[in-house]
Amino acid sequence: MKMLRLMFPVLAAVLVSPVGSSAAARDPLAIWFGSQTCPALDGLYSKKVPPVVKTGSDTLVVDVPTDVVVKQKISAIVPWYVYDPKTNVALSHVGGDSDVVWTLRAVKGAPPTPLPKVDLSDAHTTSGLKIGSSAESVVRTLGKPLVIHACGMERYEYSDDKDPQAEQNDLDFTIKNGRVIEIVHTSWG
Repeated sequence: MKMLRLMFPVLAAVLVSPVGSSAAARDPLAIWFGSQTCPALDGLYSKKVPPVVKTGSDTLVVDVPTDVVVKQKISAIVPWYVYDPKTNVALSHVGGDSDVVWTLRAVKGAPPTPLPKVDLSDAHTTSGLKIGSSAESVVRTLGKPLVIHACGMERYEYSDDKDPQAEQNDLDFTIKNGRVIEIVHTSWG
């Protein structure tokens, strides 16, 4: 099976817009997808510039079969999802040619409606960080983050590339009980 390597960014842009946030509040898939995280962290952008990853650059690496990707409706405001029932991890995509957000997130149970089932067990950042990695390993690997606190969780924010000519994208990690439960990569390009 031919796989499409998705090396794009992530953050819930759909929740940033007023229309997206009210629609998402009623969408059973969006509610399910957000069941383990904090709505106060979704679509949150800090007023401070986050530090650059000390690895030089980093991104989210996820393999989704081509036959699954081609069936998804690309939208700048409505995400599409895939689900891994073995790991209870789901992937969300929102955006088009630019302003793309990929969110890899631990979820609670099966989705309320059928979703494509995809093996997400090998999803990781370029530097090897995965869902379940320790908060300490994120800091050890990427350096000191800009930390935002909400709902008893932390959001570790980074800029994903040291190249001053490159577009500064976001690579963020949501930490709950000392473990990564979400990786968001946002590409503004």
